[in-house]
Amino acid sequence: MNLSALIRGLAAVLVSVVLATAAMAQSPGPLEGKVFGSGNRALVVVLHGDLSNGGPANYHYDLASQIASANKGVTVLAMLRPGYSDGAGLRSKGSNNNRADHYTQRNNTAVAQTIQAMARQIGTSRIVGVGHSGGAAQLGGVLGLAPGLVQRAVLVSCPCDIATWRKLRGRSAWSQSQPQSPHLQIPKIANGTRISLVVGANDDNTFPQLSEAYVAAAKARGLRATLVQVPGAKHNMNAALQAAVLKAVNLELK
Repeated sequence: MNLSALIRGLAAVLVSVVLATAAMAQSPGPLEGKVFGSGNRALVVVLHGDLSNGGPANYHYDLASQIASANKGVTVLAMLRPGYSDGAGLRSKGSNNNRADHYTQRNNTAVAQTIQAMARQIGTSRIVGVGHSGGAAQLGGVLGLAPGLVQRAVLVSCPCDIATWRKLRGRSAWSQSQPQSPHLQIPKIANGTRISLVVGANDDNTFPQLSEAYVAAAKARGLRATLVQVPGAKHNMNAALQAAVLKAVNLELK
């Protein structure tokens, strides 16, 4: 092979590597996200909360990065839920209805489709889902909407019974989200699905009793469900809550 042919061959290989890397940096489904780690040992998908007070949806990037660092050969997608932006150029299509009453079947379907597409792209069927607050509500909805897609779920600070959650907070009902409430999806969840709930013991938003009731209902259905209450933690993803979540995810990836 002459020198020019060799250079052309190396260039072609370089281009293919760059394109493959670029593809991994983008979500292949309808929603956007940032990818951490690589490999097809498993796919972990992390969903942020509602951020109802405003601001970019990027706090879950740190958790996603920690999961990837602790688990070699695992791809972690920190997904941007419908209508959210990370403040650095990534924005998912769709509407979050001004960050209210948006756990709808349409939005949950977009989450499920993105998870499916990402799993196909990296070549794995082993999927762990992690959702915080509103992200937990949507992940809980996906468990019933697409049974068996996510085999292991970690629901953090979960408003698992949307009607009760709204009442406990003295807020009006969320009629669009109520049909997708995680507790209503329990009968549809695939057998063998494992669900871990993590909540701050002092959470005054998505109160611990909501997670307790969900675990009891899941166990009554015959599902393996566990609950960890983090002493002193409140609703937001502080260091103690995040450490408990990371521990729960790592256990599911063993």
